Amino acid sequence: MWDVDFIHGRIAEIRRLDPEFRLFGAREHRHRLNPPLSTEEILAFEKRMGVELPAAYRTFLATVGNGGAGPHYGLFGLAEALREDEKWHEGMPGFYATPFPHTTNWNPRFEEQPEDYEGPSWITGSLILGHFGCGAFHRLVVSGELAGEVWFDDRASDGGVTREGEFADWYLSWLDETYRKAREAAEKGVPAPW
Repeated sequence: MWDVDFIHGRIAEIRRLDPEFRLFGAREHRHRLNPPLSTEEILAFEKRMGVELPAAYRTFLATVGNGGAGPHYGLFGLAEALREDEKWHEGMPGFYATPFPHTTNWNPRFEEQPEDYEGPSWITGSLILGHFGCGAFHRLVVSGELAGEVWFDDRASDGGVTREGEFADWYLSWLDETYRKAREAAEKGVPAPW
């Protein structure tokens, strides 16, 4: 499913082209992936959370890396994702096993937003993947009809919850775009954009 050598090679090339970590988010993840998880570690997580992770993400964790280089400020590792998510759903049993509530983009007009607009019930069945900045996050649907899709949670800026695509496409698109930006900056002899 994943071309591990290609991904690690491309990230190494980005690191070579952007040694000062000028690309957006690079100072956080430093163009490096964390080591992969063992099957046992993934199974323990799934048992604890009561879900089976989507295949593309599960394989990514086991073969590519457990977080690190990725969109915006990078991907959280599973342990970090749990710590970050607990802020959202503390005291809500079955959060991950409860199906994700959306099948289309969701963002009621400001005057029609429910009182709990930023509450956990609007993101059940999803796991935080990474921080976009300004209180917005990328989330992976782990339960429900759209398991395996990444959604953008921008409720902190009244941007709602919107689809970003399948995990593999989402990640590889970031990798291609980041490589393109790093290469263009290097060819022009100017620092890469933040």
